[in-house]
Amino acid sequence: MKTKPQWIIQADEALKRAARRARELAARTRTPLHVMRDGQVVKLMPSLHDEAVLREEPAPYGARKP
Repeated sequence: MKTKPQWIIQADEALKRAARRARELAARTRTPLHVMRDGQVVKLMPSLHDEAVLREEPAPYGARKP
């Protein structure tokens, strides 16, 4: 089995750290996160009590589902 180059491992770890920091900042400032889920951009609001759990913000009134 082929091993991954060290720079790929480091880049993956850096991306995970950046995502964790973004979730922490969003929870502290009570701002939404925008993530890609099932090929669509989704607006999420982080939970103030448990940073690992994100809840979806309800769609605006009158918004159509695909």
